[in-house]
Amino acid sequence: MGTTLYLIFLVIILLSFMIIGKTVYNRKKISTMTGMMIAMTLGMSAGLIIGLILGILFSGDLFISTILGMVVGMTVGILAGIPVNIMAVLDGLLSGLMGGMMGAMLGVMIATEYREAIVKIMFFIFFTTVLILVYMIHKEVNRNETVFYRNPLVPVTLIGLLFFVFSQTGPVFTETNSTDQELSGHNEGDNSLLIKAEEYDFLPNNINIKAGETVTLSIKNTGTIEHDLEIIGFNPKSVQRNSSHNHGETANTIHLHAVPGKKQTVTFTPTEQGVYRFVCTIPGHKESGMLGTMKVS
Repeated sequence: MGTTLYLIFLVIILLSFMIIGKTVYNRKKISTMTGMMIAMTLGMSAGLIIGLILGILFSGDLFISTILGMVVGMTVGILAGIPVNIMAVLDGLLSGLMGGMMGAMLGVMIATEYREAIVKIMFFIFFTTVLILVYMIHKEVNRNETVFYRNPLVPVTLIGLLFFVFSQTGPVFTETNSTDQELSGHNEGDNSLLIKAEEYDFLPNNINIKAGETVTLSIKNTGTIEHDLEIIGFNPKSVQRNSSHNHGETANTIHLHAVPGKKQTVTFTPTEQGVYRFVCTIPGHKESGMLGTMKVS
């Protein structure tokens, strides 16, 4: 995990406990409706962002990321509802459960190239939601507005400050492929690539090749169930396969298939530059995180 991700976790924890603390401190002045709204909103938003991050970090295990996301969301929702009443507790529990579940599913399904963007978007939604909750509590307790809450420059400045901080701390997710994994993608020669298929991930899931150069691409199934790999919208020339296995694809379609413990190889020459996605076409595998990108430069 990168520094930015640790910072996001820290800010989420601090802001969540700030709202919970303000709710506890002002519990006698907050109406039941407002308290229920606070518990529901905080549980849902915290569950969504944490579930999303866990879904990305545990992209090969939807069950674990879903359970952890739901636990975090429910915990935050319950803690926010306890100072109010049992109805707020139930609202927070159910909203946190739903938020954690949906966030984990989104994290697993989102394409690799969009993970940074979606985490930042969801975090700023969470941050804005917290500002609104602070405003709600303030209005409920004081019945009037201060210059701090009336001035639109305040939230704009806070959000701008977060953008500046994140721009200085680097990417949210560090490169997912270790040195060994990077080497595994190129250990058969300068223009040879080996992609390992596991449950449910490709290693590596980002590869780079050059147009006009002949490439040998292999998929090795190191998992326990069958997997395949198909490059979407990619039409190279001089495609040669080491197996007669096919799914009715055209001659220039890159589609590799391997049962557990086996390997399949194809040789081709890319002609057009661009960025292409590759996925496992077996039902449910792409949705569980079996996808990646291939850049032709």
